[in-house]
Order: sequence, then C-alpha cells, then structure tokens
Amino acid sequence: MAKMLLFSASIIFTFFLIGCSGMPSQTKELLLSPEIEYVNYALSSKGATAESPDNSPDHPPLEVIDGDTSSLDWDNGGGWEGSLSYLRSNEPLKRSYIQINLPEKRQIKRIVVYTIDSPKYPASEYGLRSYNLEYWHGTGWRMINVVGQRDKRFTVKDNVSGKIVHEIDGEIVTDKIRLVPLLSNDTKKEYDLTAFGGQSIYNITGSAKVIEIEVWCYPSIPKSVASEERNGLFLIGKSQPSPDEQAIRNILSEYEKGYDNEDINLVLSAFADDFTSLDGKKKEDIEKNAIKFFEDYNNINLTFRDVRIDVSETGDSATAQASYTLECVGKADNNFRKRNDNLIFYFRKDEGTNWKIKSAK
Repeated sequence: MAKMLLFSASIIFTFFLIGCSGMPSQTKELLLSPEIEYVNYALSSKGATAESPDNSPDHPPLEVIDGDTSSLDWDNGGGWEGSLSYLRSNEPLKRSYIQINLPEKRQIKRIVVYTIDSPKYPASEYGLRSYNLEYWHGTGWRMINVVGQRDKRFTVKDNVSGKIVHEIDGEIVTDKIRLVPLLSNDTKKEYDLTAFGGQSIYNITGSAKVIEIEVWCYPSIPKSVASEERNGLFLIGKSQPSPDEQAIRNILSEYEKGYDNEDINLVLSAFADDFTSLDGKKKEDIEKNAIKFFEDYNNINLTFRDVRIDVSETGDSATAQASYTLECVGKADNNFRKRNDNLIFYFRKDEGTNWKIKSAK
C-alpha cells in the first residue's frame, strides 16, 4: 500500500502516492516522409543545439542534430551514446536524456527518432528498446502525446526498428524537447549485491544509442493555434508576461526548487507570514510537514504545469491555477511514488513589488 503523505504546495494536502502502472503496448513505426509544409528545426545548421547530462566524449549530443541519419559511422563517433546507469539501483529520477533546443518556439507536428541500425549493429540487438519523448511547457517537462500511443507511461516500448516516426497528437508549442531512454536492446541487468537498507544493486551493460532526432514544425506559428497558455507557456503574440505575472511565476519556480533540493527555507519563502489556508493551517504547519516530508522521502521532483495567472484590476492580488506532478522515492522502502493533482494559489502583493502566497485550496 502506498504511504500517506502530507504535502504542502500552499496548503497542507493529504493524499496517497501511488506507483506507476500501465498496460503494455507496442509503438508502430510510421514510414512517412515529412510533408512539404513542415521544416526540421532540429539541425545545428538552423541554430538548434543539443545537450545531455552524461556526455560520452566519443558520441557527443551534437551528433543527433547534424543531419546524418546513417548508423554506418558509429565506430567513428557518429550518434549520441547515453548511460542507462539509473537501472543499477532503480533510480527513475536519475535517468539520462538527450535534449534539443530549437532556435525559437515552434508548433511541433512530427518527431522522427533514428536509433542505431546497421549490418554490424542491428536495431533489434543494439537499438533503443523503450524511451519517452517530453517537451518543456514553461515550468517543467511533460510527456508528448503521439498518435497511436496507448500506454501513457511510455512513448515507445519494445521497439526493434531503426527509425520511429511520431505524429503529434494535439498542439504543442515549445522550444525544447528531449528523449529520455529507458532501455536498449543490448541492456543486461545482472544482480550484484544488496546494499545497506535492503537496496538491490545491479551490474548494467548496454547503452542508449541515438543517431539523429528530427523535429518537424510549421515554418511559423499559425494563427489557428490555441493559446500557448493551455500548454503552460505564454500567450502567442506576447514576448513576455507582465512584471507581476513574471514575479509570481518566479515564486512558483523557486518553490519547485525548494522541494527538489529539500530546502525548507526556499519552500517557506513563497508564503506570507500570516498565511492561512482555507482549513485553518498556518505557515508553521507548512514548515513542520515539509520537514517531515524531507525526512521520509528523497529524489523529490515537483513540477507545476498549465499555470494560469489572473492579476486583479487593483494590481494587489492575484490567483494562480496550476496542475502539478510530484515524484519521490520512499527512504524506508525505496519505492517510487507519483502524484498528479490541481491546486489554486491566492497571492497578495505587499508594499513594493513583493508577492507572497496568502492562501490556497
């Protein structure tokens, strides 16, 4: 049974965190050529960049945006190679990734992934087996929905093809996407030992091998596209939010960092001293329960998304509605837990330009 946690965003929330679950599925390869109206902006020649937290010196991130989709040059440094070391002790929040930064925000219509596939290294034996595609929505990362996807935990599962084409389901406007490898076809996981506290440790062989990633977009953001605010971004046509809205977004961003870094002072800095939740909780209650949360859980990842901010006409109060995802690992049982929910923050502007959370529900 999942443990009951006391989690405070701007109010003390009590809920059960449950583990990931889902139905197995296979992603079919779509052998389609990009339509003429789309442009691949994931090219270094167009100003795109690529990055990864665990760069292999022989296979750097830049290789996935050079326009070369062939696997024949792998032994000479072609493609990106990422670590699957997170499998060593089952730490889902420490997965590697390959991130592509587009030159500017675009509406994405299709993503094409080329994993290794050559006579020497066939995809069925060495290519990516499972992975997720995610996009940056303004304050965090969210899974990209693709046509034909049935298992919400995976973008691709049990792949044996060298080329996988993903048609985007819905409207996504962003300037960052990333591929998070979960398993490769040459991955082997062998039991090594049990560390202190009962944590299983494994020896991991195999790696994530990506040759190229194409991100096909409209040449410009069409007027028919719905507001970026639906995707947690700023309104199309607005180069930046108002100073008040930006200040509130910064507070939420710092609050996320507080939980991610287990920094109680950063968490509390978001709240007014006289904060009172609708059920009577005070700022000191937030502090007590956050400290207890940090004692019981680690590998914490809090992400706000779909943030909608409405500043009053008087300019001294505001409402921020948001969805959130909370991921963490229990220290006692080493189990991964995840929770998605919604909340509403009520902000007050103090003297000057200082915004604080005064209440929430």
